[in-house]
Amino acid sequence: MTLSQIVFRFRIATMLYWAMSGSFLCYYVLFFEEQKGIRPADIGVMMSIYTLSALGGQNFFGYLTDKLQSLKKSTLVAVVIMVTVVPTIPLHNQLFLLYPSMAVIGFMQQPLGPMLDSWMLKLLAVHNKENIYGKIRGVGSMGWSLAGPTTAYLMHYVGWDMMYLVSSTCGIGLLFIIWTIKDVQKPDEHVGLLAKSLSPIRAIQKLLQIKPYLFILFVVFFLYLGVQTAYNYLSLLMRDTGGSLEILGWTYFLDAGSELPAMFLSVWILSRFPPKKLMIVAISLYLIRFGLILYFRTPIVVSLSSIIQGFAFGFMLASLRNYIFTIAPRHLQTSALTICDAVFLSMSVIVGGALGGWVIQEFSVMTLMWCCLGSSSLALILLLWPQESESPSSSEASSP
Repeated sequence: MTLSQIVFRFRIATMLYWAMSGSFLCYYVLFFEEQKGIRPADIGVMMSIYTLSALGGQNFFGYLTDKLQSLKKSTLVAVVIMVTVVPTIPLHNQLFLLYPSMAVIGFMQQPLGPMLDSWMLKLLAVHNKENIYGKIRGVGSMGWSLAGPTTAYLMHYVGWDMMYLVSSTCGIGLLFIIWTIKDVQKPDEHVGLLAKSLSPIRAIQKLLQIKPYLFILFVVFFLYLGVQTAYNYLSLLMRDTGGSLEILGWTYFLDAGSELPAMFLSVWILSRFPPKKLMIVAISLYLIRFGLILYFRTPIVVSLSSIIQGFAFGFMLASLRNYIFTIAPRHLQTSALTICDAVFLSMSVIVGGALGGWVIQEFSVMTLMWCCLGSSSLALILLLWPQESESPSSSEASSP
């Protein structure tokens, strides 16, 4: 594939993936509470089941793709199952049916993001253009951005089930576009032998032996324990501050839409500064947003401050992806990305989902915001803590 083909097709693929995810994940908490009558604490358990399953899926698919040295096959399987299961959710009214459905969706949906990113980075590496990752992934953020208000208005004027129709339609489109993308190149003999000798436990052990990698996992866990918990309960925050469904939709639009300039800007910043400095900026922006929400407590501030969060996420993701891809050995790169995503998109939500639902039920949404501010502040302290100067090479990390 030419560089222009890689850029164009992955822009479409990431846009469709995030639209598929956003049209469902942005509203399922509100849907289950208002349409199904499920209590916040039970929704928190459901969220934890979803993310616990995602944790298993991220590790499984990361190991599988590194073992097979093929990203196309794994991605196709995950998307097919997603577009099959998601449309069945409105048919379920009992928790014992919703729980396994959410588990399947979590297992398949969450690994897709890092798999697409790994696939993209590996193909860009053939052209020595890994640094333009932000220009592709930034356009992909438009999918989530557009899915927010579009799905909100469709649900308002047509019905709540439209969130599942939008998600499935985007999933089918994603299936077609990834079919046209070339798989990753077969590795050289040495890398191939390392990949064949992999086991799930061994892959994790090898990665956790890389000290900078282990350290950054702790940082992202505490950061997104706060950020992801607040994000997953955003619909309840908006409701409690007096906002409407339409404002909630535009909040998601502003959030994801602001990721686009942040991703593009990250290409320039990362060419001049180390990734950790950009991570510090990102965490500081998250803390500013929490402070604004806690001080003003109005829907307009919740909505407009999402622009700050969009920039924070764009900076954090671009710097994190580049940092991990440079410290991880080639035969473990996809596992490194999926495990990191498992920490900040799954493990953090397993804890935050259940505790967040309990905090809201027993205290208030604003109490939860204070807890999220504290957790994210701890991440900044960890990142600022002096570390030993260490730059492990891929060759050292990949030794048997």
